Amino acid sequence: MDRFRRTLIVAVLSLLGGCASAPAGTGGPDAAPAPAPTGSTPASAAPSGAFNDTDVMFLQMMVTSHGQGLALVRLAPGRAQREELKILAAAIDVTQEAEQRTMRTWLRGWGRSSTADPQAHAHADHGGLPVLGPAQLAALSRSSGARFETDFLNLLIGHQHNAVELARMETRSGIHPEVRELARRIDLSRTAQIDQMLKMLPPAG
Repeated sequence: MDRFRRTLIVAVLSLLGGCASAPAGTGGPDAAPAPAPTGSTPASAAPSGAFNDTDVMFLQMMVTSHGQGLALVRLAPGRAQREELKILAAAIDVTQEAEQRTMRTWLRGWGRSSTADPQAHAHADHGGLPVLGPAQLAALSRSSGARFETDFLNLLIGHQHNAVELARMETRSGIHPEVRELARRIDLSRTAQIDQMLKMLPPAG
C-alpha cells in the first residue's frame, strides 16, 4: 500500500474517531492494535473478571460476522471505481481484522470456541447468526464499476446494521466491562459507517 493510500486510510479512521471501534487496549478508536495502557487487557490475553453467556455469545457471533465482513470488503479494491469507497473498505478491513483477532484471543482464554453454532438454541433466541453467504459474495465478485458499488454498499450497510444489533444485545445483557466497552465502540463505529455509506449510494430512482 503506497504512502498516500495509507495516509488517507488513517484519515478515515480518525474521522470515524469518536465513533469508531477498537478492541480494548488499542491506541485509537479505530486503529490497529497498540500496546495496552496500564490497567487494560493486552490483546494477547483474555480479560479477567466474571462473564456470562451473552458475553460469550456476542464474541462468537461477532467473530463469524467479522469473517463475513472481511470477505466482503476485500472485494472492493479491484472492483470499485471511487477511491473514497476503496479507502473506507480498507479502513474497515484493518479495524475488523484487529477486532476479530482480539475476540478470538478472549474466547480462547475463557476456554470457549471462537465459532458460533448457527443452530444453537441460545443463538437462535437472539435472531441467529446474520449470514452474508457465499452466493451473495460470488454474485458480487462478478460485477464491477457502478453496479458493484451499489450492490456492495447495500450489502455492507445491511451487514453493519446486524453488527449494531449484536452490539446492542451485548450492552443490554452482557456483564463483562471490557466486552461491553468493545460492543459500545462497535455500535458507534458501525453506525457512523452506515451513515457514511448511505451518502455514497446513488439517488433512488
